[in-house]
Amino acid sequence: MKIIKKRTVLIMALLSIMGCSNTDAVSTNTIPPMINQAACCTSYSQFSWIPLQGADISVAINAQSQIGQFPDGKSYFAGFSLPGHVEKMQVTLDSFIRGDHVFAPTVMLLNADFQPVKIIDLNKFSLTSSHLLQRAAYQHTFTMTAKNTPYMVVYSPEKYRGETITIPHPERVRAEELGLPRPIVTDPKIEYALTGQLHLAFKPTQLKSYQVSSPVLIPQGQTLIADSSVMPNAVAKVPVSAVDVSNSTMLPETEAFYNQQITSAIKHKNIKKALQLLNEAKRAGSASAETVFVELVK
Repeated sequence: MKIIKKRTVLIMALLSIMGCSNTDAVSTNTIPPMINQAACCTSYSQFSWIPLQGADISVAINAQSQIGQFPDGKSYFAGFSLPGHVEKMQVTLDSFIRGDHVFAPTVMLLNADFQPVKIIDLNKFSLTSSHLLQRAAYQHTFTMTAKNTPYMVVYSPEKYRGETITIPHPERVRAEELGLPRPIVTDPKIEYALTGQLHLAFKPTQLKSYQVSSPVLIPQGQTLIADSSVMPNAVAKVPVSAVDVSNSTMLPETEAFYNQQITSAIKHKNIKKALQLLNEAKRAGSASAETVFVELVK
């Protein structure tokens, strides 16, 4: 009986040692501060771009992401572009704190020729606290325009790698918000890393519109030639001007766009965003947004 007890104690001791060893291995497994692979491209025009369509986008920055060579170092990055029907877009970018790491973002806005025209540094971002529905994050809101800044790149400069920042402990933040006694907790240290999780919430504030004349009927067997001297009656789409969503009469394509955005928000159970979109659509003169919202909520 004593022999069995001794063996049991020995086995438990070994398991305890192995468990501690594994825990130490995980805690000391830091992300390398540098990227050894070559950059994907020799110019910004060769980047791959994610269109800002829908209501929001979540993007993981990891070892499978594109690698770019930027003025302040090599970095994994994500590139985004305005969709063709949008003239102006408001974008809110979050870089979430995950565990004890965060991707320290810098935003580069580029023109139609893929030339940088504006840099938004990390010091322009605010640090948000975690709450029930969202993690703590670096956050900043800015505007993209089709005329001046239709492309955006989010990357992290090498100078931040390995540095840390101390953030308020969630329990301390909660206690301060509720007016409770300050808990005895240690504020966590967060390390700037090569990888992370981005979230972009966006809404168009100005849309492009165009006029279309009556279609030209082409006799069977003939080919449409896009030369007005050959077919003087052929009229293509004629660009007019950007439409301010808040001030103009609702166009059919604008109404369809808002209905799609409202549908997407409700499917993702984001009622708050759906209500915001509904209010915007109604102010802009939508006749169907409220019906779409009510039917989906039912």
